[in-house]
Amino acid sequence: MSSIPGLPTPGSDVQILIKSVNSSPLCVLVELWGNFSQGKKAEYQYLAQDIQSPGEIFHEFEGNAGDQCLVQMDNTWYRSRIVSRHGSNYSVFLIDKGWMRSATRSMLAWGKKEHFLLPPEVEFCVLANVLPLSHGHSWSHTAMEFLKTLPGKSVKAYVQEILVPQRIFLLHIPCISKLMYEMGFAKKLSAEMFKDFVLQSLRSPSEAVVSTETQEMPMRNEPEGPGEQMHKQPFMYPVLPTGTMETVIVTEVTNPQRVFCQLRIFSQELKKLSEQLTQHYEGRLATCNIGPDMLGFPCAARGSDGSWYRCVLQQVFPTNKVVEVLNVDYGMKHLVTVDNVRPLAAEFFRMPVATYICSLHGITDKGVGWTAAQIDYLRSLLLGKTVIAKFEYQSLCEGVHYVTLYGHGNTNLNNLFSSKESGLLECEKSTGDYSKLMCMSAFAEKDEAQKQSKTKMTMQPDVIPAAQNLSATPSEGLRSTGSGISFQTQNSSNESRTAAFMAHMFPIGSALDVNVSCIESPNDFWCQLVQNAGHLKWLMRDMQTYYASSQFHPFVETACVARHPDNGMWYRALVINRQTPHADVLLVDYGQTKTVSLYDLRRICPAFLNLKGQAFRCSLYNPADPTSTMNDWDEEALAQFEDFVNTAASNHVILKCTIYAIMCNEQKVLFNIVDLETPFESVRTRMVALAKSVPPKKASESHSHFNGSYCYSTHNIKTGREEMVTVTCVNSVNQFFCQLERNADVVEDLTMKLSTLCHQLKNAKPPTKCGTVCFAKYTDGHWYRGRIKATQPSVLVHFVDYGDTLEVDKSDLLPVPREASDIMSVPVQAVECSLSDFPASVPREVNSWFESNATEHKFRALVVAKDPCGKLLVELYNGKTQLNSTIKKEFQIEMQRQEQVVYRDPKLTSKSFDKESQKKGDLPSEPEIKALPKAADLPSKSFTSGMEADVLVSHCNSPLSFYVQFVREEEDLFSIVEKLNDGQSTRKTIDIKDVHPGDLVQAEFPEDSSWYRAVVREIHGNTMALVEFVDFGNTAMISISKMCRLSKPLLKFPTYSTHCMLSEAAALGKEVVLDPEVVSTFKKDIGNGDKELTCRFIRQSGSVWEVSLEDSGMKVVCKVPTRGPTAFSEIISEKLEQVKEKPDQSATSSQMLPNKSTLCHLKPDFVEGQQLEAYVTAISGAQTFWCQLANSEEVDKLTLIVSEVGNAAQHKPVDATSLSHGSPCIVLYADDKLWYRAQVISKNGDVLSILFVDYGDRAQVNVRDVREMPPELIETPPQVFLCELEGFDASHGSWDDGAVDALSDLSRQVITADCS
Repeated sequence: MSSIPGLPTPGSDVQILIKSVNSSPLCVLVELWGNFSQGKKAEYQYLAQDIQSPGEIFHEFEGNAGDQCLVQMDNTWYRSRIVSRHGSNYSVFLIDKGWMRSATRSMLAWGKKEHFLLPPEVEFCVLANVLPLSHGHSWSHTAMEFLKTLPGKSVKAYVQEILVPQRIFLLHIPCISKLMYEMGFAKKLSAEMFKDFVLQSLRSPSEAVVSTETQEMPMRNEPEGPGEQMHKQPFMYPVLPTGTMETVIVTEVTNPQRVFCQLRIFSQELKKLSEQLTQHYEGRLATCNIGPDMLGFPCAARGSDGSWYRCVLQQVFPTNKVVEVLNVDYGMKHLVTVDNVRPLAAEFFRMPVATYICSLHGITDKGVGWTAAQIDYLRSLLLGKTVIAKFEYQSLCEGVHYVTLYGHGNTNLNNLFSSKESGLLECEKSTGDYSKLMCMSAFAEKDEAQKQSKTKMTMQPDVIPAAQNLSATPSEGLRSTGSGISFQTQNSSNESRTAAFMAHMFPIGSALDVNVSCIESPNDFWCQLVQNAGHLKWLMRDMQTYYASSQFHPFVETACVARHPDNGMWYRALVINRQTPHADVLLVDYGQTKTVSLYDLRRICPAFLNLKGQAFRCSLYNPADPTSTMNDWDEEALAQFEDFVNTAASNHVILKCTIYAIMCNEQKVLFNIVDLETPFESVRTRMVALAKSVPPKKASESHSHFNGSYCYSTHNIKTGREEMVTVTCVNSVNQFFCQLERNADVVEDLTMKLSTLCHQLKNAKPPTKCGTVCFAKYTDGHWYRGRIKATQPSVLVHFVDYGDTLEVDKSDLLPVPREASDIMSVPVQAVECSLSDFPASVPREVNSWFESNATEHKFRALVVAKDPCGKLLVELYNGKTQLNSTIKKEFQIEMQRQEQVVYRDPKLTSKSFDKESQKKGDLPSEPEIKALPKAADLPSKSFTSGMEADVLVSHCNSPLSFYVQFVREEEDLFSIVEKLNDGQSTRKTIDIKDVHPGDLVQAEFPEDSSWYRAVVREIHGNTMALVEFVDFGNTAMISISKMCRLSKPLLKFPTYSTHCMLSEAAALGKEVVLDPEVVSTFKKDIGNGDKELTCRFIRQSGSVWEVSLEDSGMKVVCKVPTRGPTAFSEIISEKLEQVKEKPDQSATSSQMLPNKSTLCHLKPDFVEGQQLEAYVTAISGAQTFWCQLANSEEVDKLTLIVSEVGNAAQHKPVDATSLSHGSPCIVLYADDKLWYRAQVISKNGDVLSILFVDYGDRAQVNVRDVREMPPELIETPPQVFLCELEGFDASHGSWDDGAVDALSDLSRQVITADCS
């Protein structure tokens, strides 16, 4: 072999920087792209700058396969080579990066000749002498994970061979290949044998020669007689980076986890390839040697249509001389005779395979497989359709790409399928279901043979260093042999009472402020409550003093105190394993496991048992598989999780921990299934694409951790949102139960399944134990899910899906069989609620009225808040009437500061009521108490417009609300804080009845236990209040016991924080400014109270100053991301008129008048200069087109609702005579058989011209495919907006005939549009 000028020669030692590695496990050779020219870095940098001024952009029909050109990616030009072309769409190879990419004509330009004088910056290399060790001759998951670590490494290599015609370097890299041999997933070949194998892979089958050494690779079983031989060679697949959006054709659907998506850009090339294959093989007389050991080999096969296709051998049936092949370009399997199979010639490997095996992202089968009906529905939804595919990520171990598919008008087809077929299931638990298990405090029996896995400590408290191990759970009790040391078990009778730690128990839906104290993986980590940090700190101090000079005594119980082996400090601990002379202990306040000497254990003083164990065990909630505590998180996921936690800790951001469920794994270890959030981001959202569920279990096993319990769920109900609900049970205004209208299908399906199952169980023995789950017959004669609440004197059953508790005859009870896992896994449908802003106790008449007027009625519920136990505080609306206000007005209920209720019967006058209440002594007179000062009593500051000052931002909610402190006033502020926290000062406590909103007090900030001046903003119940710290601007919910009267001297000072808003923020609109990404970026720019800024006061609006900020001369601005808000759903009515179809002049229809009941049209709330990501959904002219926001969720919801309305049996076709110009309706779209909203443009007999208002395209339909649009759908604005190309004036010329076609090329692609 000769060398290539300017590049390393065979036999030379080189330094190579590995840029990328082929990520396909089916590629037998380790293919990589590397940079030899590291010494020419400056030349390549100069070249990269030079090509940013490209030549002429491609014109129509320019550019053929093999041409060198420049391609623009992310506003940067790269050298490239054209691989294929279809119309104005190209596939190009970036020669300096080693990437395959798709491009359009407008992204390509000709380069200068000198641009291509330098050789490619990366060269194609193969790792020499290495092949997979596995029998399937593909790389294992471990191998792929190792290979993924290579990019970015600079290594020494030996140039073993150079295959000049193919420009391939065979590199022997000892530091890599040696590791692969030692790790056990690669085998070593001699240099000559490896060279022969590579050459054989490159030759055509007729030229291939297999040496005796390489026949150990499973190539074939030699039949009698001559014939052509097959050889295993991988196909080339273009690499699709995470997040890639491509237009694809769904060519085959096996199930939701196996959908074949073909890149549409290659569709014409594949047709040409089939023609070439047919021309090459058709009519040639030849035989092919095929054996059972050739499964997975590439071949050419003749399809049923007579054309030849590239295939892979799947099965061999020697008796019938038939084989099964998979068409790699279309995903279909076929049975063909051996006569119609040939080895695939080398030239047909050059075209990459552009059809990918995909799995619908977020869709699971609950471990029970897919029914024929579900698959048929999915095929009707996808097969043969052209859709947009977002490639979320690639699973190498599964060999699939996880994708989200978008159909007509940006409809999320994944959501559409999962909503229709209930593919996704939230399965969550309540605390009550696990009351017995929770008593174990997550300390269930542990398999002593289980390995202790390495963990990391993410929180670094002053009292404990990073942990090394994390145990599963401690054993129930321990015995000792040898060394004379014994341990008491919890069942020991030596003492009347055994020491035990109390554990935290949290209701489902609880939202807690936490620190993460220990991480093993996202499946297993420990959290601590922030509010108890001070208690733990004092406990640790007391323990160090108590055990400083303590002596070891035998008979140490399981609950004990242990000395840390690294820092020598004492911690509360639980013995989980003992191997003399050491013991493994769990530090119950931190979640870490340590191995300590038995002599470093002490009996725990009972006083140190009062504080609950501060660490509680958690597992990250994964919406892709909510029924499992075990998800396959890789190293990247662990790194992301740790980064999220550590970033929050370093920025002093408290994490919000939401309890979604309580589950136990197969070892009966309890976990709180949680999500962690900062004010701007959820770790679940960040990591959802990195979660891969463990392999599904059999139906009988899939819900083993739910035995004896129901699934509880938050149903994804968010504060501030509205839900349509049906009230099913009312106990009082402070406790009633609702079912969500969106779950109506779930309830109906559950009822049908229960009816069928209970009919089969009618002779079963009824359950009798209190707390047992059961099926119970209600007064209507139907069976429902329940739980036995009492057995004496009569049986009481709580109907979990409706909320009521009734007395039930024992004969109306049935047990829950093990095979009812599908029924048990459906989340409980009754959602507990309370009317907001009502006192804890109201008169009986109020509850009776509410029960009579609300039960079994439908309402619109606005979720105002969630209490710490997960109950929803709601406002109920019947149309526009708020039920909360109606009740208060009807019964004249008022909230009193003493939390007592004043109830006035409308029949009584206020005078008679006062006398009556005084007689009974209900409202005793109280002594007059001196009122607390108000915030207005503090001296005011003098500000003038245009004033500038150096400030610090003390607290920030958003660019629309933040607080600044003057740098010059820092010393005054410190002086006040010192006086407030002077240990010698006396503090006067406040009675709850004396506190009112607006009162000025001194309050203890819970995070640092220091006192500050504060104003009371809200009173919550009898004990809590929301206060704002007036000198800093932040708020906190604190106990009233932590508030005191403010001394008079401290009333002489003004507030040291000023409420401000960024001047430019108001112009952007709230939806833009309050975007979490915008807020987060703004907070980083202004600093965390440690960055001095120049503040210019512009004008005052109420109590808020409009200001501008500068940081070292640079203006601080709102950095808006290049995308639109998530819920633009408006359209301009004037623009709608421009695209209405003109009536046919020959038509007999009369001129139509506008319909008054039309869709509401609103002006889009876009800002000039704003960038939006959108889909072009329809072309209406040479320079006008309709767009739909790329991140709109409203379309998916509308599609689902409209489809349900259109398919409803009672929804009859409309009367054609009732339709007129502008009439809203819903129309069946012929291509996908789904219903969409539309508006009538014109009518000609039974044929209507309509406009699809959520997409912008028009169609002619028969009146039989039209339905009336319900009023609630009319209220939702259209989802598209009309756009026009800027800079073109029709008065100065006209477009040629190809303009609309060029504009149409943008359709179905995500574009970035600048508003003007």
